[in-house]
Amino acid sequence: MKIIILYSHNKGLLSNFFQELSEKLYEEGCEVLNFCLKHNKKSFIQNGVSVCIDKNEGYFNNYYKIFKLIKKEKPNVVISNFSYINPAVLAGRLLGVEHNIAWFHSAYGHTKPSVIKVLNKTLYLNMAQIVLANSRQLQNEMHTVYKVPRERTNSIPFWTNINNYEPCSKTLSRLDKENVFKIGCPGRLVSDKNHQTVIEAVNKLKAENKTSIQLYLAGDGAYKESLKLLVNQLDMNDSVVFLGDLSVTEMIAFYKSMNVVVLPSFNEAFGLVFIEAIALGSPVIVSSKFGALDFIDQKQFPLKNFTFDPNSVTDLICSLQNYLENRGVQSDYFNHLYTSTFNKDVIFKKILKIIKKV
Repeated sequence: MKIIILYSHNKGLLSNFFQELSEKLYEEGCEVLNFCLKHNKKSFIQNGVSVCIDKNEGYFNNYYKIFKLIKKEKPNVVISNFSYINPAVLAGRLLGVEHNIAWFHSAYGHTKPSVIKVLNKTLYLNMAQIVLANSRQLQNEMHTVYKVPRERTNSIPFWTNINNYEPCSKTLSRLDKENVFKIGCPGRLVSDKNHQTVIEAVNKLKAENKTSIQLYLAGDGAYKESLKLLVNQLDMNDSVVFLGDLSVTEMIAFYKSMNVVVLPSFNEAFGLVFIEAIALGSPVIVSSKFGALDFIDQKQFPLKNFTFDPNSVTDLICSLQNYLENRGVQSDYFNHLYTSTFNKDVIFKKILKIIKKV
């Protein structure tokens, strides 16, 4: 079986997921080619997997390059995600690819696309033989928003390889402060990530507790100046640290340094930051709107133990107060939650079954 997987090949953990998926498919006897478009053209072999990076040269040229690739390679399976979905499923449909799979990652509520964009995505997604979503919530949107028949959808979670990396020692030292309760909040600084709720909750906690509290924001984005203005208005400049974008090893140091990590987004189709944090055993308070929560056995791991309403500052304050009073959920609990829910071998077997079944 010959498989082409189109995704952005880089040093990020999501890219690492698709790299390892490709290698595991190769170990199963498949011929696997990874393809993406970047600034410079190059190709190489990585652990048995062919990686082809072509030059990004604009909308129509990129569509044609993907069409030529699929025509030349004649794969049995094409798997595409993000911006590669439209050209890949179109080319696959025109060229009669046996198994044409779109892997969709963006929740409707997060991107809030226009009617035109919804119609456009509806057209392309319905060209695929199956649409994979990374949560049941997103799988349902494939049917209700994009009109993909339910029998042509499936929900598959990610795993993370964050434990394969060592934390950045410089970042560990930078965040090593004694007698300070450290709250971490990672994510792009955009309004939908809801950092303002965390800032307001920390502000009220500081007024009600004698413990020294420090909030660390890891990430960057268009909402940074608005958040800085809010911090200034609340007179919290000494209590909030903007760390900017962090590398994988810096993020590991970040997770390991925090007393608790807060993930407050209003909408998350999946939420890689959630599984990254719990894989490292970081105590987490996560928004109830994370798609990754769909896969959790709630009898074994009741969501009320570590989730909160992202629209409620009061709800978040109550959860944080538990940690300030040493009543929060412990690290081992989150380690167990990750290994029980996002087991790499189990997830891969589900993906392999879908590929062979389509």
